[in-house]
Amino acid sequence: MRLSEERIYSIVDQIIDSLLDKNMIEISVPKLNLRRDMARVIIQDLRIEDEIEQEAIRIIKSMGREIPEDSPEWVSIFRQKKEELARRRNYIL
Repeated sequence: MRLSEERIYSIVDQIIDSLLDKNMIEISVPKLNLRRDMARVIIQDLRIEDEIEQEAIRIIKSMGREIPEDSPEWVSIFRQKKEELARRRNYIL
């Protein structure tokens, strides 16, 4: 996961505080519960993207020829495979 849980919670706090400050939301649950639930959703989403990326890497490595990982070809194939896998899962990147 690209973001630590601490960073995710920090982002969630900023979102909640901003929405509350602008009177865009009213919450009927304890703020800590909202914070936890929002963070959980973000973490789940990031894990799905991590799974898609790992599967794309496995596909590239199984292609039968060595492609240097930082090469433009590898990056292009990685993007293509990641997009295909995301579409199959109905996941929006």
